[in-house]
Amino acid sequence: MASTSRIKMGLGHLLIVTLTLLCTGLQAVTALEWGYWGKYGPKSWPEMCTTGKKQSPIDIVTEDAIRIDLGALNFDRYDFAFSGTLTNNGHTIQVKLHGIPIHLSGGNLSSAYILEQIHFHWSAEHTVDGSRNPLELHLVHYDNQYANFSEAAQHEKGVVVVAVLFEFNSYDNPDLMPILETTKMVSNWVGKNMAPIRTKLIPLLLLPKDHTTYYQYEGSLTTPGCQESVMWFVMTEKLPISEAQVNVFKHIQSYNGTLKYNYRPIQELGNRKVYHRLDGYNSASSLYSSIICTVVNVLLVSLLRKNF
Repeated sequence: MASTSRIKMGLGHLLIVTLTLLCTGLQAVTALEWGYWGKYGPKSWPEMCTTGKKQSPIDIVTEDAIRIDLGALNFDRYDFAFSGTLTNNGHTIQVKLHGIPIHLSGGNLSSAYILEQIHFHWSAEHTVDGSRNPLELHLVHYDNQYANFSEAAQHEKGVVVVAVLFEFNSYDNPDLMPILETTKMVSNWVGKNMAPIRTKLIPLLLLPKDHTTYYQYEGSLTTPGCQESVMWFVMTEKLPISEAQVNVFKHIQSYNGTLKYNYRPIQELGNRKVYHRLDGYNSASSLYSSIICTVVNVLLVSLLRKNF
């Protein structure tokens, strides 16, 4: 009887261990089971992705954007050259730069933000007046008052993403070539294997020459869990890219076949405001100018009626 009891206990223990391993494995798979189409597409993304009220990306309607001078963004150490590594994580191509911290401040930000990583979306996630560009680059930063990105993402305005849109041009963009050369190497390396980028990167070259003008709004991460902790800065000016360069991204492999696109559909703006930063623009002076112009027009019309 004792032997039978021990056998049952052993089988019970084995069953518990087996179930635990299975559950752990299922959880690990579930973490990877989100994508941009099919069963695990955006409509099935969990929690905040479907219940949130400040989700990203959005369509930027230029006429509705509030014109105001929020101040210039300060891209500290963006002009330094950094070594970097590149990863195909199954959802995008992600670049990590190594060395001293790179900071973003200024604008209407109350503190400095540290650059965490750079990644790409093809086609673009944000649209402008309903038009979608072929590529969007995200420079992801987190508030330096937090220990890391994961912690910052749990807090309001803990994350800042600078988005750069690319438009088609007949020639290759040379500043993207080091990234694209490494992208070709890792196109089939789905997972966490990193490859070094052969030449150093200067992040400032991944920004438009005029980075003083931008659209700004409050939103979310565009991937699960879609935390609504992001201040978005979408650069007004765009960078060039060739069709051949975009096609390099479109041949990346994912957990669910070729990653032909990886953009989230447009989300409702709701009652949020979108601001358009223009250097030296003052809404009050603009209002006064408008009033003066109206008064002048009325006086001119009155004079014309009297004379004719």
